[in-house]
Amino acid sequence: MIFGASAFLYLALYQSPPKVDPRPQEALGQVLADEAARLLGSGGRLTLLAPDTSVFKNPTIDFQVKGFRQALKKSKLPLAATNLMQLDPLRLMRVPPGDFVDMMRKQSEADVIVSLLGPPLLSGDQRAKLGDKKPKIVALCSGVLARQVNFRELFEQNLLQVAIVSRLQPSAAPASSADPRAWFDAFYQVVTVTNISELALLPNSLAP
Repeated sequence: MIFGASAFLYLALYQSPPKVDPRPQEALGQVLADEAARLLGSGGRLTLLAPDTSVFKNPTIDFQVKGFRQALKKSKLPLAATNLMQLDPLRLMRVPPGDFVDMMRKQSEADVIVSLLGPPLLSGDQRAKLGDKKPKIVALCSGVLARQVNFRELFEQNLLQVAIVSRLQPSAAPASSADPRAWFDAFYQVVTVTNISELALLPNSLAP
């Protein structure tokens, strides 16, 4: 009876996490790879920054990385390095500014860093350490992060070349037979210096 009651309570109270549709997430990863390939200079190296999901599972991130790697393989582009960051999933996940600076100082202007953890949000002293030669940055700024980043400032400081943001009002999901780009366009948007005016910008409220 005790076992039966415990099982009943478990089934009544336990709620399984919602399933993640892999299609928009894999499409997002593919677009990140395409944008990185477009920016990669001759002899440049490609680095991926992503959360470490080995301890705290995150299928959304896993699908994004899967799509990213598949697109690179299709384009025959090598991935020079993958930096997995162990972060607290209960807090806003972003790369510690000091770590971002150290990584960027080891890169050349021909290199590209793809960050699933947002752009580098640096203090004035940290920016000064980088000098004029910086790698190009492609960053995912989904969810609330996109509303807290001053994209125009980052573009002007040459700390960001491409941002992927969530659409404020996603469109209806495409047909199941739609190509990956249709899935991406339904939920996400590519932002560069040329179309930044389409965003409702807010001041950068994330302290370095």
